[in-house]
Amino acid sequence: MTRFNHLPKKLKKKIDRKKAEGKNNKLVIPGQLPTMNTIINKSKTHWSNYKRMKDNYDAIVQYYAEQQRIKFFESTVLNITYYRKDKRTDPDNIAAAKKFIIDGLVSAGVLEDDGWAVVKGFNETWEVDRENPRVEIELLEV
Repeated sequence: MTRFNHLPKKLKKKIDRKKAEGKNNKLVIPGQLPTMNTIINKSKTHWSNYKRMKDNYDAIVQYYAEQQRIKFFESTVLNITYYRKDKRTDPDNIAAAKKFIIDGLVSAGVLEDDGWAVVKGFNETWEVDRENPRVEIELLEV
C-alpha cells in the first residue's frame, strides 16, 4: 500500500475501511447534476458561487458513495448513465457533471485521486426518465 503514503491519516483510514467494507461497484445519485451552462453561469457571477456549488455537489456524491458502500478501486473505467427528465439539454452540457462525480468519489475514498493512473476512462450515455431522474455510475476495475 505504498501508493497511499502521501495521504493524510484520515484518508488512509477511509481507504482501508473502503477496501474492507465496500461491496458495491454501482453508484446511483438521485436527481440531476448541474450542466456546463449552469457551471459557467455560476462562475461568471463570482468565483465563490462556483466553489460553493462544486463543494455541495462533491459532498452529495460522497454521501451517496458512502451510503451505498461503494468499494475502493485502484484504477477504474466509469460507465455513466445520465437519466434526465427530458431531452432539452445537449449531451455535451450534461457530461460536465463527471467532474463532480469523480471528485466526489475521491472525497469518499473510493478512488485515491483523479489522475491518469486511477481514472483510465469513462463511457457516457443519456436516457430519459421523467419520473426518476438520476445518475448511475458503474465502476469497473482495470
